Amino acid sequence: MGAVGKTIRWTPDRLRSYAGFEKFSDKESEEAIDTLERLARILLFAYKQNNLINEESGDTTRVRQRPKETKDG
Repeated sequence: MGAVGKTIRWTPDRLRSYAGFEKFSDKESEEAIDTLERLARILLFAYKQNNLINEESGDTTRVRQRPKETKDG
C-alpha cells in the first residue's frame, strides 16, 4: 500500500483480480478505474463537507443527514 497522500493509479490487471471484473478488456478496465476514481472523489468531498458542518456545529459524533421534506415543500 502506498504512503498517505500518495496516489497510485490502479492497473487493468489489478482491477481484473476482483470478482466481476475478470473479463474486462484493457479499455473497459480503464473506464471502470476512471469511474471508481470519480466516485471516490465525490465520496471524499461529501465526507469532508460533513466534517466541516459537524465542526462548525460542535457535533463531531454523527453523520449529517438531509432535512426531511415537508408536505408543503
